[in-house]
Amino acid sequence: MKKRIMLYYMSMPKTITKQQAAYQQLRSAIMSGHLKPGMRLVIDTIAAEYGISAIPIRESLGQLEKEGLVEIRPHAGAVVTDIPESAIVEIFAMLEVLETVSCRLGIEKLDETALSYLEDLVSQMEGCTDPETWLTLNRSFHESLPQLAGLPRLVEQMVRVGEDWQRLRRLRFSDHRGEDKARADRQHRAFLGALKAKDLSGAIEIIQQHNREALQQYVG
Repeated sequence: MKKRIMLYYMSMPKTITKQQAAYQQLRSAIMSGHLKPGMRLVIDTIAAEYGISAIPIRESLGQLEKEGLVEIRPHAGAVVTDIPESAIVEIFAMLEVLETVSCRLGIEKLDETALSYLEDLVSQMEGCTDPETWLTLNRSFHESLPQLAGLPRLVEQMVRVGEDWQRLRRLRFSDHRGEDKARADRQHRAFLGALKAKDLSGAIEIIQQHNREALQQYVG
């Protein structure tokens, strides 16, 4: 049976353009794994399912190609790209670098309101019993430092790498038991303590330990 890829197009907010709506829906379907690596995305088929012309679909696929989520192949059209299991090493290395830079540039900018927000996230993670909810909170925690410190370019890069990890985890590590929650919670609490104390070297040491130990749980 042919797999339909229309994902609630009519429910999209009316304030965005057709191209934006198509892009968001296609991107969401790729990131969630609904559209799997190697799947062809036929412009006319998608346009017919969305009830719009081919132009917004073509523009959306061009944007997705720039992000590396689809590949435009001669005589084949757009194909969903794969992300190899080996990418996990690069992803965790990038997370470590981005978090370290965020900490160096942002630790002195965190006021009491920002630290209180991070404290709340840590407490929520410590009390969380649902793995998927914990993962969402965990990602929010890691992406919050540059956001709270007013570092938009680092936020953009953190979000992009976080999305790559989310996609890779769903495609390649869906059966993995995941991170050691108790250890991660302790490290988050220690990292928060370092941020409160403005202890840059201590915070960076925790960042390195946290990312390298998390990686080892998947590849070790």
